[in-house]
Amino acid sequence: MSDPKLPQASAAPPEDLPRWVALGKIGRPHGVNGELRLHVYNTASPLWKAGLQLRVWRPGAPARLVRVAGVRPANDYWILRLEGISHRTGAEALTNAELEIDQNALPAPEEDEIYLHELMGAAVIEAEDGAVVGKIVAFLETSHTLMQIKLLDGGEALIPLDAPAVEQLGRERGKVVVRHVEDWRS
Repeated sequence: MSDPKLPQASAAPPEDLPRWVALGKIGRPHGVNGELRLHVYNTASPLWKAGLQLRVWRPGAPARLVRVAGVRPANDYWILRLEGISHRTGAEALTNAELEIDQNALPAPEEDEIYLHELMGAAVIEAEDGAVVGKIVAFLETSHTLMQIKLLDGGEALIPLDAPAVEQLGRERGKVVVRHVEDWRS
């Protein structure tokens, strides 16, 4: 049952406006009281606390807004409680769902920081000659966060954000400067 105080979320895919930013993915239920395993994309984020309003969605299912009742770290995942989910059956229905926040609810980044979602679609510039070689189409979470770049020739490159090849990451809006993009072609 949804909380009547929460506005309805769009049933459209996550590309709709306002832009929704992924914060984590729900795993399997934890116990029988409606708790869930949560795979957090940024464990250092101060956003994870009771009262946080999020959108939950899975492909093929309508999106809805939920509110965090509690969250705590546990081993290599976190334990999440959502308002209105108090039994295992309700938790099972959310397995593998994405949790997203409205980008307007994010705190303003510091002067030398940028949110990764702000780089989606950014032009990728080759440092050697200043030529546009592609654009960022996704970020993949592995042991390192990878930029997935769609190259102009139709190919793809995967570059870790912390690689020495990444010279400028968003200092100029809509641009990322990378050295030797061809070395990262997948």
